[in-house]
Amino acid sequence: MSYEVLARKWRPQQFEQVVGQEHVIQTLARAIQTNRVAHAYLFVGPRGTGKTTTARLLAKALNCPKRGKNADPCDQCDSCKEIAAGNSLDVIEIDGASNNGVEEVRELRDNVRYAPARGPYKIYIIDEVHMLSTGAFNALLKTLEEPPPHAKFLLATTDVHKVPATILSRCQRFDLRRIGLKEIVGRLREIAVAEKWKITEEALLAIARGAEGGLRDAESALDQIVSFKGEKIEEADVLGTFGLVSWTTIDQLATAVLKGDAAAALKTVAELDEGGRDLQRLVQELLGHFRNVLVWTHAPELADSFDLTGAQLDGLKAQAALADGEKLLRVVEILTEAANQARFALSRRTVVEVALLKAARAATVVSLDELIAQIQASPADGGAPAPSAGTYVSPARAAAPPPSVHGKRPGQADEAAHLKSRWPALLGVIAETAQLAAPYLKEAEPLRVEGDHVILGFDPEFSGHLKQVDTSRTRLAIEKALGHELKRTVGVKFAIEERPQAEAEPQPPPLVEPKAKEAPAKAPAAKKRNLADDPIVKKTAELFGGDVFDVRE
Repeated sequence: MSYEVLARKWRPQQFEQVVGQEHVIQTLARAIQTNRVAHAYLFVGPRGTGKTTTARLLAKALNCPKRGKNADPCDQCDSCKEIAAGNSLDVIEIDGASNNGVEEVRELRDNVRYAPARGPYKIYIIDEVHMLSTGAFNALLKTLEEPPPHAKFLLATTDVHKVPATILSRCQRFDLRRIGLKEIVGRLREIAVAEKWKITEEALLAIARGAEGGLRDAESALDQIVSFKGEKIEEADVLGTFGLVSWTTIDQLATAVLKGDAAAALKTVAELDEGGRDLQRLVQELLGHFRNVLVWTHAPELADSFDLTGAQLDGLKAQAALADGEKLLRVVEILTEAANQARFALSRRTVVEVALLKAARAATVVSLDELIAQIQASPADGGAPAPSAGTYVSPARAAAPPPSVHGKRPGQADEAAHLKSRWPALLGVIAETAQLAAPYLKEAEPLRVEGDHVILGFDPEFSGHLKQVDTSRTRLAIEKALGHELKRTVGVKFAIEERPQAEAEPQPPPLVEPKAKEAPAKAPAAKKRNLADDPIVKKTAELFGGDVFDVRE
């Protein structure tokens, strides 16, 4: 007797043996039990998920004379045996890829009128129905909508977008999902026990990961590895045969990226490339891993959908603590771009190495928002200590002043002075909402507080800026920022006034005529000295290890 591959030998013969498609099986079983079977069904899904198998099970159940009240076929009668062997006269399987012409469909339309030979129904199973030509679909329309009472049509496709809407509207559609990792492992373990093979749990996990949700692919891979390695299989055998990467390697590589250890990441890639591993598959698995870390960061309750073991989930949680959601999002974007490039690149190793270098930098570099928050919240500015590089603080939150002592409101003069000192930081908060008006507000300055209104003054030289900022959107942004700073609700009024020149130096005696080039430089020189002594400027220079040598308008 010739050898039968595992995918055929272990094809489900009962509804309960179908793996991972409970939503489809339950609906079909209920339809059979209540005698509400439609005349046309369309099964949609990726390869190896059970579309044709489900169609054959439905055909067996409909034509089984010993079925009784249960939806499962008996598998003992002549009809069940003929359908399982593929030689039943009442169940006709058609390959849509090779029988896609109008003539084949016309022949089907002519034969469908004849009564079945044995069972109650004549059933047509059309696989890869999306391969039919436009003329063949048109020829099938009328028969598919109003077939004879004894005819049933079961269609299967992996590309439902190519099936015309006129066909879809005449069928009940069932979408078969990719089978989960745990379900595939469970089925492979069942096969291994029945065949008396010794396969480690890690090896089964590796085969299931390589199958990408297709049980038939997993069974074919198991068949191949047994033929190559024998009946005792370990994880290393699977990885070496199919060029896969172990979960431990993925975990180590992800940790190196999150810690910014580019040297360790490049060393791992070099070892994998020399070992013949599929680098394109490496990027895809690494992308899926970081996707899980990102989802865990924002929604830990979705951890059950990750298809991970307990130890793997603990490692993922530890990695989630190494970076915030914003940095993880940048890493995922970089790996997504690399996955697209690796498909067509001549040197996949180069693409992977560059992507990992970018990802390692993105996972550790301090963002602009974090830098602004550190400067604004530094002790030199009277705020809280600067946050660490891994902690994000929004500018609006960082700009919030400490509450007043004993809840007492400071005087209006003190409030005006406080707003003047905080005005550069408040501009950044206002710019988040009113970006177009922010450049014009740089020439304004809080002059005083009058009751529940803050007076913003423009120098007469910049009076033209007033119409650019006097809008409802800008007013709302300014009032929100000022109210948050003063811990109370305030309005804003604009004014055009000469600013006091308190910092200007005394003019030289009239007996000495000043030089033309020295006169305008007096006030700016004092202003430059004041800016150089500003606490925020000093803190910025301290953070970057620099010195202020010039201040320019």
